[in-house]
Amino acid sequence: MAKCHRESATEELILRAEMELGVSFPPELKAIWLAHNCNELPGGWRVYPVFDPSNPRKTAGSITYENLRGAWGRHIRSLGLIAIASNGTGNHLVARVVDGAAEPQIFHWHHETERLTHWKPGLASIMKSAIKSAEAIDRLKRKFSPTRV
Repeated sequence: MAKCHRESATEELILRAEMELGVSFPPELKAIWLAHNCNELPGGWRVYPVFDPSNPRKTAGSITYENLRGAWGRHIRSLGLIAIASNGTGNHLVARVVDGAAEPQIFHWHHETERLTHWKPGLASIMKSAIKSAEAIDRLKRKFSPTRV
């Protein structure tokens, strides 16, 4: 039996991530993962995916892994934040966690100064990128899928 490799997360996978982290995600962030689970943004930002056991290679650097065992995750969590993306330099896109819920406003966290600045593109920008990626994959699948006789 062939394994199904999804490009989007499922509600069950997102719920599992929330339970592991002890944080509920804002609906806007959940919608992004449901649209496309592996997103890259301009400036070298990589949005952490939700771990998907059917696609472990692509989702290995998941939001749960990065926040629980990643290089900066524990420290960022100790500040009342949750990291949702990294640009590979130690800087992160983060959300504040209040009463167990991640807020929808996104901040740029600078690893050297620990300063938070509002990240103006916001979750809407990430969603736009997710939709664009999902549409590109759909086009490729249509173009390269074997024709049925």
